[in-house]
Amino acid sequence: MNTLWARFRRETVWVVSESPSAPQDAVGLLRRVDPPRLPRRTEIHWPAVESRLGTALPADYRRLIDDRGPGVVADVVVHGPSSPGAALDLVNWLHGIERMVSALRAITYDRVPPPFHPEPGGILPWGLLHDGRIAGWAVTSDDPDAWPVVVLNSELDGFTRYETSATEFLLARVPGPEVRELTIG
Repeated sequence: MNTLWARFRRETVWVVSESPSAPQDAVGLLRRVDPPRLPRRTEIHWPAVESRLGTALPADYRRLIDDRGPGVVADVVVHGPSSPGAALDLVNWLHGIERMVSALRAITYDRVPPPFHPEPGGILPWGLLHDGRIAGWAVTSDDPDAWPVVVLNSELDGFTRYETSATEFLLARVPGPEVRELTIG
């Protein structure tokens, strides 16, 4: 059974499926319902980025960043590879989170937060929600396209897991009167 996410917006139904082509469909659909605010200016050398991070990244995320670059989608600030020192550079942001996690662990005697990448089973952040929560992937396997999205609370001591890709998560957050889950058999 496939799960479909539908968003009703101005009497139009936007549908994203979990078929193998879903990441491309989700990015294209996201472009239509929430167009990039600025044109993408630089090309990303993904092998170099993934080497710096020590892991491959999901295809839908790479396509999203290739399409629109780092920036705001719905109510999420999406970090991505960009020039070092840029405000939304993913690698610099992850280094800042690493320092914060180390400090939290020092004062809480390793009780919080949960593991972060590159720790085994760690969370790999990619976005910041408007209310201070962090969106990322639960690195649950060697296949980045199978990683679910997780949203950590602002205290970093709990999270919610979503069995969806980053672009489908973002698409579901685009404002509209109703979001509901549909299933087809």
